[in-house]
Amino acid sequence: MPTVGWIREGDLDAFYESTERTPDPGPPREPGFSCPFCTAHFPSQSEFQDHVYAKHRVERPFILLRGQEPSAHAVLRSPLAFSEIAVSNTGHAKIFLDGAGPQQVSADKLREIIAETYQSELKFELINATEQRATPVATQYGFSFRIAEKSDLKRVEEAFREILVSEEITRNSIGSFLSDKRTQGTGKEYASGLADYCLGILIKERPKGESLTTPFSRYRELYGRALDVLKDFPRPLAKLITCIIRFALNNFENRGERTGYWELDFAIELLSDPCSASLTRPLESATRRPVCPIDHGTGRMLELSKRLTAQQRWSPILDDECRTLAHSDLFDVIDHQKAFAIWAASAWRLGSTECALEPLTQIAEVYPFSRWASRYLEQAST
Repeated sequence: MPTVGWIREGDLDAFYESTERTPDPGPPREPGFSCPFCTAHFPSQSEFQDHVYAKHRVERPFILLRGQEPSAHAVLRSPLAFSEIAVSNTGHAKIFLDGAGPQQVSADKLREIIAETYQSELKFELINATEQRATPVATQYGFSFRIAEKSDLKRVEEAFREILVSEEITRNSIGSFLSDKRTQGTGKEYASGLADYCLGILIKERPKGESLTTPFSRYRELYGRALDVLKDFPRPLAKLITCIIRFALNNFENRGERTGYWELDFAIELLSDPCSASLTRPLESATRRPVCPIDHGTGRMLELSKRLTAQQRWSPILDDECRTLAHSDLFDVIDHQKAFAIWAASAWRLGSTECALEPLTQIAEVYPFSRWASRYLEQAST
């Protein structure tokens, strides 16, 4: 019978068939988890995860400036001491100073560079490569150093007093301030923050002679922009204006800071929590002098707070005064909220719970006054 040659078994095939044997695989292995970083093996996933977390965790590197982590793109406007800079979980850093680099430095060297830099652009990457068999963990930051000389800041403040405090605020006076030679150089950004604040006042007050076309609501944007800049300058004037702006915008997060402006400090305490406001009113001093302008709406709220604080008892006349002010069409909505809050807090402090009900109802759901107003309203209603 004919056969096909290519399927005919040869001597070599017969040899392999007689010598090769597939080993017995044995029983199936127990399921387990092998650590990719060492030789450890675990029967359960939870034990494996606990092992990796305890022995091979590579934490994110980060930097702290005065106890807080900066944003990925931060602007530094005040000098930092070496002790105010902390770098954690970092083996080394890769830096790019003013576009040059990269340069590899230690964590302490990076701290020295940050503490000694005043006018530069610094980009750097913190790297944690403690686990050799794992991908290094890196965090990137960018610092823009705009630290001005104290003498330049003083010259800016001199120009501010002469042009925007002693004279009327107009678009021309703000332009004169920004073009003054004392507001140039490293203090220019400080001057721009002060100018934004004054421009915000101008837009909020809207004097007839200015013929403004900018929307009224934009004053809040200008206040916020000024706040972002001025809060970073360690100057008494900058601190005062930032507190005024926060008060004007109903932001009381920095409660407890003292500016030396008694009316403002007390109003902040009063509106943060009426029952805890305990500032002692100082004696009137003839040496007080204006150091910065305040918009009329905010100034009126401070006057109302001061006036009601001096009262020893509540009366329908005070009730009517507060009601008229709180419902005035001339104030912005956030000034209306402050008026209701001052009304409620003052009536409550003087023991007139019933008269506090009306303003408490208006602000019980309005942040940040809701933190205490809703509680007071509930107590007064029971």
